[in-house]
Amino acid sequence: MEAVEYNSQAIKAYNEGRFKDAEVLFKKAIEAKPNYGEAYANLGALYAKFKLFDKAIDLYKEAIRQKPRYAGAYTNMGNALNKTKRYEEAVYFHKNAIALDPSQANHFSNCASAYKNLGRFNLACRYYEKALELDPEHINAHFDLATVLLQTGEYEQGWQHYEWRYKKEEMVGHVAKYKTIFDAPRLSQETPQGSRVLVHAEQGYGDVLMVARYLQALKDRGMVVVLYVRSGLEQLFLWGMECVDEVYEREKVSPQDIEFDCQIPFMSLPLFFDPHLHHVADHVPYIHIKDSFGIVSEKYKIGVVWGASNTGESYANKVFDIRHFGILSNDERFALFSLQVGEDAHDIARYNMNMEDLSGKIENFYTTATIINDMDIVITSDTSVAHLAGAMGKEVWVVLQKVPDWRWGVCGEKSVWYPSARLFFQDSIGDFNSAFKKVYKALQARFGVDFEEIK
Repeated sequence: MEAVEYNSQAIKAYNEGRFKDAEVLFKKAIEAKPNYGEAYANLGALYAKFKLFDKAIDLYKEAIRQKPRYAGAYTNMGNALNKTKRYEEAVYFHKNAIALDPSQANHFSNCASAYKNLGRFNLACRYYEKALELDPEHINAHFDLATVLLQTGEYEQGWQHYEWRYKKEEMVGHVAKYKTIFDAPRLSQETPQGSRVLVHAEQGYGDVLMVARYLQALKDRGMVVVLYVRSGLEQLFLWGMECVDEVYEREKVSPQDIEFDCQIPFMSLPLFFDPHLHHVADHVPYIHIKDSFGIVSEKYKIGVVWGASNTGESYANKVFDIRHFGILSNDERFALFSLQVGEDAHDIARYNMNMEDLSGKIENFYTTATIINDMDIVITSDTSVAHLAGAMGKEVWVVLQKVPDWRWGVCGEKSVWYPSARLFFQDSIGDFNSAFKKVYKALQARFGVDFEEIK
């Protein structure tokens, strides 16, 4: 079999999900033709799919060496560098791809993503828009442009592009699984009063908590508010929001068993009710929890979270080392209480941190809310606890990346979503030390204390 045929068979195996076969066939193509640039690039793409980026980068380098004018190798290299936070280098390779083949929307969209990760939002928008000129149906360009527009305050246009999220590869399965819901009529301005509106979650806990503020607007229109959410939120919504009539957990109840007249996804509520976000803070707090967890201390009580849900590519950028709380945990004037759940909660014992581990007592978000009620401040990574505390109107400090998730804006200490939140950004990409220097200085001012270690 010739090299070209091996490569074709490998591509077929890759597209069919037979990745081991594809790897063997790509290697055979290279053995048959050692200067076969496309085969090197294709094998690199296979490794990149499984996050073996160092191996992928080496193969892309060889592909470029063997075929210097092969645009696909350059853009693949840029994507791999983007995943390893080498954003400036990524821009260089994406621009080479554009120069070699300016007809490909993907090259412009990929370059835009590198600019986005560098925080160069004007250039990111320009390149996403060029991608859409070349291919008006480019799904990722629409969605990624949405996140840049939302991050930089272009809300109405951002929400419109954000509706493209349902066409993304990772959402196709969700839409198919919940076809009963998505096939139902969408909430519209003509939906009559008394209609049962199913508001359903399609993303993370934090997104649901962030836009739950608009459920009251549904109620004010005379609708019956029915929620379909991930497990863990039922009690919080039933007991913490008077505007909510019914809550169903999607792990327990099939949508076929729920009575509703129309539907709207949670993350489409802002576009429907408040596309300019003029009323985003009108009703904060909007989650009201009266109960206390029962934590009593004469010390300043600080709730802390350092991890996040490990379900997306952004996990590694959002989380920080628990040892950043070390100075605070060893100060006798403060009592630290961990609201962290999941594997990250084991860090307390691993590093012998002086804080109370509440993970074994947290049953759901309602439990977490009662703990937040007892705290003086919550200091957290970019995770659902930040949104919950903000929705409750609790003083919450969020420690963020240099270029964070779009929900937190570009810079500054204020959050458009939560008046009670204070934001602490890294000074440079990956540098949480700089963010925590700001946190400790703010703690000194907030509580009138000194930390000798940070002078």
